[in-house]
Amino acid sequence: MALMITLNHSFATNPGQTYLVGYEMSVADLALYTAFGYNAIPAVTGTDAAASPAERLLDMMASSPVILQATQLAVDIVCNTTVDISGVTPAMEELVPGMNGLEGALPGLVCTRFPPEPSGYLHIGHAKAVLLNNYYARRYHGRLIVRFDDTNPSKEKEEFRESILSDLGLLGVNSDRVTFTSDYFDTIRGYAIRLIEAGLAYMDDTPQEVMKDERMMRRDSKHRQQSVEECLTLFHELCNTHASASSGGKTKEVNVSPWCLRAKISMTCDNGTLRDPVLYRQNLTPHHRTLSTYVAYPTYDLACPIVDSLEGVSHALRTTEYNDRDEQYAWIQRALNLRRVRIHAFARLNFRYAVLSKRKLTKFVENGTVTGWDDPRFPTVRGVLRRGVNLEALRMFTLSQGASKNVVNMEWNKFWAENKKELDKDAKRYMAIDTTRHVKMIMEDDVGENEYKLTAYHPKDPSLGKRVVRLGKEVMLEQIDTEGMVVGEQIVLMRWGVVEITGVQTNDAGVITELTGKVKPDGNVKEAKRKLSWLCCPQIPGTVRKNSHPTTIPCELHEFDNLITKEKLEETDNFEDFINPHTLATTIVHGDVGLRNLKKGEVIQLERRGYYRVDEPYVGNDRKPLVLFMVPDGKSKAMGGLKGKLAHH
Repeated sequence: MALMITLNHSFATNPGQTYLVGYEMSVADLALYTAFGYNAIPAVTGTDAAASPAERLLDMMASSPVILQATQLAVDIVCNTTVDISGVTPAMEELVPGMNGLEGALPGLVCTRFPPEPSGYLHIGHAKAVLLNNYYARRYHGRLIVRFDDTNPSKEKEEFRESILSDLGLLGVNSDRVTFTSDYFDTIRGYAIRLIEAGLAYMDDTPQEVMKDERMMRRDSKHRQQSVEECLTLFHELCNTHASASSGGKTKEVNVSPWCLRAKISMTCDNGTLRDPVLYRQNLTPHHRTLSTYVAYPTYDLACPIVDSLEGVSHALRTTEYNDRDEQYAWIQRALNLRRVRIHAFARLNFRYAVLSKRKLTKFVENGTVTGWDDPRFPTVRGVLRRGVNLEALRMFTLSQGASKNVVNMEWNKFWAENKKELDKDAKRYMAIDTTRHVKMIMEDDVGENEYKLTAYHPKDPSLGKRVVRLGKEVMLEQIDTEGMVVGEQIVLMRWGVVEITGVQTNDAGVITELTGKVKPDGNVKEAKRKLSWLCCPQIPGTVRKNSHPTTIPCELHEFDNLITKEKLEETDNFEDFINPHTLATTIVHGDVGLRNLKKGEVIQLERRGYYRVDEPYVGNDRKPLVLFMVPDGKSKAMGGLKGKLAHH
């Protein structure tokens, strides 16, 4: 402040002066710029009548492309980041359809940040935020900071910090820096004192409900005209309660102070967020990083604009629900003479029949409705990935929504349809038959016990290779597929050929119990109405066939449904009234023997059933089957007419 006053006095005595020395920028000006701190220069508009001559000079220098590049270079060196000093502007890729460019962004000079609170697991909404921040940082050849907003020790845990970093890895996001707001607690406190000394903040002990009413009625607090001296004394007491928490070696029980620090902005403003928001409050819960070092913490509204500026963030991506708070964000940076940060708004991602509230998701875990935070029914990052979400599909879907500022409740089916396009490229094809609801068909052909046929893993991509399909004297068909079959009808056994039905046996109820058939080498595949999945009948337990190999392996197919039955929960709804009691169904099937080689996380297609992700691989023990999770494909029913037990989403 003293330096600023001295400069303004110098400019005032020389009205025509623009630079410190002479008529162009010199080393003296650069020294001045450095003295003020290149990462915290006040960015004001040169034509702003309220700006002082010194501020206009600093703003002009901060706007210089050469100085901007040098500043970013210095920031990267401080952060131990590999930097390009060749002076060549890197080429940028074309914007992904659906995305807008960042206002005022220059290649190599963009810095974005993702500021999660370590109080829960990342969900699909967070995924959009971090993927957008990562996209812009990479497109502009800039930096991405992951900053943990750890300003509320009551909710935060080390477990959540670790899970968030793990989830970012699952999303393929590698940040350039990982920081913590708690690293800046002393600095933020200093800025809070600066606001007090400037008469822009006051201490208040008004009860929370009364304060809420006063803000609604636009009525000043009784403490609003508090003196600077009194405010500083009360603020010091707020931040040092723990110092008096013991006396004579005995620990006293200290109650949380009713006092808080509020900004003095305007209680008559139409924008409610500017009606003297709370900036600091006390919390005696030990912090997960700083333990009991601090007992008062800044709010997100104070900490975020300060740390964004100090860390060199160029563009702060914020959801449209923060629109009213953007003016508050800018006020704090102006009031503290901090470098300004551009705000880029985007709409949050909501899905129908989905709950994103941390409190409600925690309730699902605690009451045993789900198995944990990675349950495939959960909208958490690890939950949707376990369900079978493809990373590239998620990225492209997110970016396609990126530019929109309209908050809408998306249908899951739209996303699943896009997801299917990516899965289908590499999903190898196999077959499976229900263990209880199937019909045996005896082949009249002379089929050897160890006769095989080669078939492609993927009908459209021969590069994926081929697999062997075992032929047999006895095969299984899905019972539902055999309904209405008659002697003489020709069907197609997929990956084998055309078969003519030569015999049909039924029970007293007219349900087909057994079939006989014969391969028709000259049969017409196109004319056959039924194209069916099948498998050789498994070996009967306790029997031994000469030179025989397993024909099937045991598999569990899991289907999932939405956790809630209402499309969109309202604030007044008790969400527990809308919990879906039927969200998991399991089908036991005989699986193609080739499934035994699958690894965890692989996605395959069971022909005529759908896409599945391997959750638990087969380990050669029939008591521990292969576990497959169905991946929705965006359609209302399963492919091939094989109906599942739950809604197909």
